Formats: sequence, structure tokens, C-alpha cells
Amino acid sequence: MSRFKKILLILGILALFIVLLNKGAEYYIAKKLPSILNSEKDFPYYVSYSDMDVNLISGNFTIYNAKLTPKDSTDGANRQGMFGNIEKLEVKHLDLWKLWREKNVDVKKVILNRPDVNLYPKNKDEEQDTVKKPFKNSITAGTLQIKDGRFALLDSAQQPALLASHISFELSNITADSVTVAQKIPVTYKDYAFSCDSLYYDAGVNYKIYLGSLNVADSAIAAKDFRMMPKQTRREYTRMIPVEHDQYTVNADSIGVKKIDWGYNNDTLYIHTPEVVLQNVFANVYRSKEPKDDPSIKKLYSNMLRSIKFDLKADKIMLKNSTIEYEEQNTFSRPPAKVEFSKFYASVYNIYSPVGKDTLPDTKIDVQCLFMKAAPLNVAWTFNTLDKSDSFTIIGNIQNLPSQYMNKISKPLMNVTTQGTLNNIKFTFNGNRERGSGHFAINYEDLKVELYKSDGSKKHKLKTFLGNLLVKNDSNGGKKEADVSVERKKDKSVFNFLWLFLQEGLKETMLPGLVTTVI
Repeated sequence: MSRFKKILLILGILALFIVLLNKGAEYYIAKKLPSILNSEKDFPYYVSYSDMDVNLISGNFTIYNAKLTPKDSTDGANRQGMFGNIEKLEVKHLDLWKLWREKNVDVKKVILNRPDVNLYPKNKDEEQDTVKKPFKNSITAGTLQIKDGRFALLDSAQQPALLASHISFELSNITADSVTVAQKIPVTYKDYAFSCDSLYYDAGVNYKIYLGSLNVADSAIAAKDFRMMPKQTRREYTRMIPVEHDQYTVNADSIGVKKIDWGYNNDTLYIHTPEVVLQNVFANVYRSKEPKDDPSIKKLYSNMLRSIKFDLKADKIMLKNSTIEYEEQNTFSRPPAKVEFSKFYASVYNIYSPVGKDTLPDTKIDVQCLFMKAAPLNVAWTFNTLDKSDSFTIIGNIQNLPSQYMNKISKPLMNVTTQGTLNNIKFTFNGNRERGSGHFAINYEDLKVELYKSDGSKKHKLKTFLGNLLVKNDSNGGKKEADVSVERKKDKSVFNFLWLFLQEGLKETMLPGLVTTVI
């Protein structure tokens, strides 16, 4: 046999040996990997799967119908920890040499197809240990992908507290090791993208939140069909609260956040964004007056921002084409008073917390809308978060309001209805946490009033007659003006404060005799 043929024969035998060795190793890994992992004390899960394809030469693995079950929680009635099913798990180009020599995982790509994960509540300390155990060495990956996943976070009653479907997720340039896992964000990465739909969140005793879809990519967030719904009817909610408290219903067609930057600076969370846009918001705020008053002091908005313990910086928040309603009900035997702001456009500038900042620009709120679906309303509101007196200025202007549109407010709360036209109302209100003062001016014509008995069902003829004698029918083509001062009720909101100012302005200009003599 020639020397060349011998070399070919030897190479052929070596190649066959390598192939057989590879096949043998693949078979061994496929059959033995679950028992190896399940016997590893530091690995906290039982692992099983229906089939596995292994290619040691390329470092590619494909696992079918994988199941992950915590070793310390197998009872279906008392589950704790994470339970997962993955239809197909693909691992691309695992560096086996580094895994063998250094016991570190270095892989180019991991793809989880149709994972279904249920996370049950567990002791907090045990949760942290479970997370740390698999990361004693290091894991690096070029890309992690999740395709068409489902995730459920269960509460102590094993009911969904968070549920998301059709999850797609991609994370690139990933590193996790014993250092990163101890940090606030347990991995380092470069880019990420996330999307899901049919998201549900149980927001506690009173509310549930739904999202039609959520997309996060390139440091931007886009959410559609947001709904925050009360769990109780108004009567149920009123019966269960010990003191007065608002009930909220909020919907939004879309919420967009541009170029959000977030993370931790040492141990301080920071969230920065140049713009947040909310489209077609409907917000209803309902308050029953049947429960007793809440005597606690209410913070003004500057104080609320000053109390935030993380670094918040939102340069601009915009509400477009929205509707805001406030309803207040003295008793369920009568309809609530209702204030409506439609075609609501608002721009809020400089929403900052003081964390990490020595000076702050003024927060400014500009609003244009229709008041009671009838009259154009413009409001400019300014305050500074760092001002510990919580001073603010609100400037407003309402035009061409038929006064009968105010009857939704005045009849339930004051047993008064009016007819006529409020041509123009202008006010400047300067306030702080203690008191407020400012200027009120009104132009009106053809004003008539009707006063009702205490139950609101029948007109009080004598008081109506006297009221129309005392109220001037119009402002004689000019403005009626007054300088107004009011004391703040500290157990009420800033909007109650503003209402006290406006109410006092009306008393001193349009309704002085009516308010002081007839009612």
C-alpha cells in the first residue's frame, strides 16, 4: 500500500472516529442531560423534554417540548416559583471549549419558541437565591429571542396578577455573571425590543388595567387601547370606603413615550424622556359625598413632585383630543353634579422631581378645551417644584357660556338653576398651601335664576321671585370685577381651592344679594 493511501486511510479512520464520537456524545447528552441537571444541587429546576437534536461540531442544540419545574414546588395546589413550557428551544453556536474549560456559557443566539411561563408567589429570599444559583459563573449571548410567548404572574390565590400574550422579545449583547446578578438590573445588554398584546394587570383592591398592545423598541414605548377600570360599582365603592375618596375610570386610545432613558445611577432609579403623548383620553373622576370627610392634609402638585424619591425628568406631556369629567354626588337619591371638559388639549412642561437637581424650571400647564361641551376655556398654570411654599398661578378665560349648561353643577350642589349668557369670565388666581387671592371679572346678560327646595324636586317660588329681584339681569355691556381672597381647605384638593375662589368671585360680582340674602 502506498504511503498516500495509508495517509488517506488514517484520515478516513480519524474522520469516522470523530463522527462516531460526535454521534455518541450527542446521544449521551440528549439522554443524560435531564438527569445531570436534575441531580445538580445548585440547579433549582427539574428539566424534561420530548426530544433533542445536538450537533457538537457546530455547537447547535434544539430541544423540543421542554418543561421547567422548581425542585422545591411540585404540588399543583400549592405551587411556588416558576413553571415553564417551551415548544422549541434553539441554541446556536455554543462555545463548548469555554464551557468545558471555564464552566462559562458563551453562545451566539438563543431562541425560545412559544414559551408559556407561570410565576407563582414565593418567599422573597428564596426568589433571590433561585435567581443567583444558575449564574455562579458567567453567561454571554449575542442575542436572546422570544417568539410568541405567554407570561402569567399569579397572586397568593393563584389568580392572574399580570398576564401577557403573544410576547416577542429580543435582547442583544448580553452578559450575566455573579457581579451583574447582584445589581438592580441583573444583566448588561446593548439593545432590546419587546411587544405583546392582551396585557392584563391586577392593580390592587379597586382597579384592573388592560392594554390592547404594548411595543417597546429603540428607547420608545407605544401602548394602545389602555383601560383602567374600577372593580366595584359606584354604590359598592361608596359602601366600602371609610372616608371620601375618588373613583377613577381612565381610557386612552394610545400612549407614546419617546426616547425613554432609564436605569440606576448607583442605587437611584432615573427615568428621563423628552415627550409623552396621550391620544383620545377619557377620564372620569367620581366622588360620593356620603362617606365622611377625609381630614388628612392634601398635597398640592408641587409638593407631590417634590416627594418623588427617584430621578424623574419628563420635558413635555401632551393630551390630545381628550375628555375629562368630574362628578360629585351628595346622595344616590339625586343625580351627581357633573363638570365636563371636552376636546381637551393640554401641554405640560418640565415635570421633574428634585432628585439630583439643584435648580428646576417652572412647571407649566397650558390647556385649551370646551367647558361643559359649550364654551371655549383656556387655562395657564405655573408652579415650581422646589418652592416649599407651594405657590402657583392659574390664569383662565371662558367665553360665551350659556348659563343653563352650569345647571348640571349648580342644581345638584346648590339647588339653583340659571338662564342667560356668560359672555366672558376672566380670572387670575395666585395661591399657596395656606391661602389664595386674585382678580375675577365677568360679562353677562339676560340672567335669570330659579331656586329649588332642599330635595331639588320642586321650585321654591318665593325664593326664586326674591332672587330675580336681587340679581341684576346683565353687566350693562361692561365687566363686573372683584378682588377675591380665600382660605385654603387643606383637607381638599387644589381644584376645590380653585372652585372656592371662583365661587367667591361669582358671589361678589353676579350673585351678591342672592347668595347672602336668599340662600
